Amino acid sequence: MKLIVFDLDGTLVEFNIPVEEIKAALGIEGSILEEIMWRDDGWRCLEVLESHEIECARRSRLYPGVRDLLDFLGDNGVHTALYTRNSMKSVKINLQRHNLKFDFIFTREDDIKPSPYPIIHVMDEVRAKEDEVALVGDYYFDYLTAKNAGIEFWLYESEKAREAVRKFGFVPDHSFKSYHSLMDFLERRMNGH
Repeated sequence: MKLIVFDLDGTLVEFNIPVEEIKAALGIEGSILEEIMWRDDGWRCLEVLESHEIECARRSRLYPGVRDLLDFLGDNGVHTALYTRNSMKSVKINLQRHNLKFDFIFTREDDIKPSPYPIIHVMDEVRAKEDEVALVGDYYFDYLTAKNAGIEFWLYESEKAREAVRKFGFVPDHSFKSYHSLMDFLERRMNGH
């Protein structure tokens, strides 16, 4: 593996953004970002969304084993990227709070998943082929992003992720319940097993 791209919310950290509360406050029924983009008051809606994200980032909890996995990837020369639909302000709070570092970071200010372009850009930069890259996430947008980029999708299997699989009917290339089990999987894969 040359590059692993991570989602943030629900994948690396428990963020607990009150999605339904935000939708109700903004009068949104579908996907928040997609609906906001077409509204005349979209900038105001983004401010409301970001204030919730910042508040949740200040209380976020890092999932067990994440730091060990990132250290393992760094020790083995695997590039890491973060690609999230959250704002850069909330991402910075999360990264500082949990002392996390990535080689590349993309937020909704850069592009919005399921767009594959940030991943394709990084793949070009680190000279990685499709079969040397995976996206780790917990939701349908992550799956679509991986497929759009032509790379594998690895599902962090939380209860929310299992609900998304049932709702949207997608099949990950690999799924795991803990970051230590993902590390074992990666170790075997890098050793050609």
